[in-house]
Amino acid sequence: FAKKMDSDGNGKGEIWIGAPGWASANVNEIKVRDYGLLPFMDPIRAEQSVMVAKIGDSIKKKRGFAFYCYSPHSIWFLYDVVRLSEPKHDPAKYKVVQPAESPDWYKLSKVSSADAVKNVQIAYSKSLEKRSPGIAKLVANINLTSDDVGEWVFKISKGEKADKVISQWVRKNSKRVDSWLGL
Repeated sequence: FAKKMDSDGNGKGEIWIGAPGWASANVNEIKVRDYGLLPFMDPIRAEQSVMVAKIGDSIKKKRGFAFYCYSPHSIWFLYDVVRLSEPKHDPAKYKVVQPAESPDWYKLSKVSSADAVKNVQIAYSKSLEKRSPGIAKLVANINLTSDDVGEWVFKISKGEKADKVISQWVRKNSKRVDSWLGL
């Protein structure tokens, strides 16, 4: 299977683990080792734009390509890709030591489960509640999915104007937006 993702002819597939400098790339490098993929896959660090281009090229050539990607991200709308599953996050199987913490970070780390789900919060100044209670209520009630944001990013990255993308989304989701306003 991994040989179908071999683009450099060394008999092993490649898996993009993130961009240089990303803390998540360090975690993904550990995952490649701890999921037992190292004999079959070479972890690759490159800029995200390289990864996106590589996916398109691999699809055109009908070759597989494995990569790390978070959500929301436009890639889920740009290409017909499949999200692979991994074991549910287990704190007992997720010990990460970053390079800034120890020169032996790779040896000291053990990651054999998914990352913990991260929640993104919309924040605003407490004074907004007095200055503009309606806006504060709206902001406090906004509830977006990663697919919502990912679709916006995809459309904007394809050249659509942000105000047009959001206006269309609000029209298509008017009941949801009204609920944020308490209507």
